Amino acid sequence: MPSIYDKFSTDADVESKGLVIDYGDGIRLRIARAGGSNKAYLRAVEKLSRKYRQQIQLDIISGDESAELFREIYAETIVLGWEGVTDREGKAVPFSRDACIKLFEDLPDLFDDVFRQARRMDLFRSFTNEADAKNS
Repeated sequence: MPSIYDKFSTDADVESKGLVIDYGDGIRLRIARAGGSNKAYLRAVEKLSRKYRQQIQLDIISGDESAELFREIYAETIVLGWEGVTDREGKAVPFSRDACIKLFEDLPDLFDDVFRQARRMDLFRSFTNEADAKNS
């Protein structure tokens, strides 16, 4: 009989070093977990919370402003690298924080998918490996 630990235990190493999400056609993004053992992400969110605490408490931070901040946080602490990413003309785009932010701005549905995948605890369970991510 499986225990509660089997259902909720995650691999701290995978949470911080990431796993690969395969989008097909050679396009692969390595992402870390948003939360869990990803200390860089937790620090970035804490810093964001301190900086915008009053706006958050007064509920006056705009959706656009919030989205911009989270694109930056994800580009800095969640997306760790990529393969096969090209611009509209098919030219390879080397991974960088700024290139990632631009990609998220140009492709908001990609950002939404990365946001959703990075929060999926089940992808980062102890038995998870890159083959599992390809099938998600």
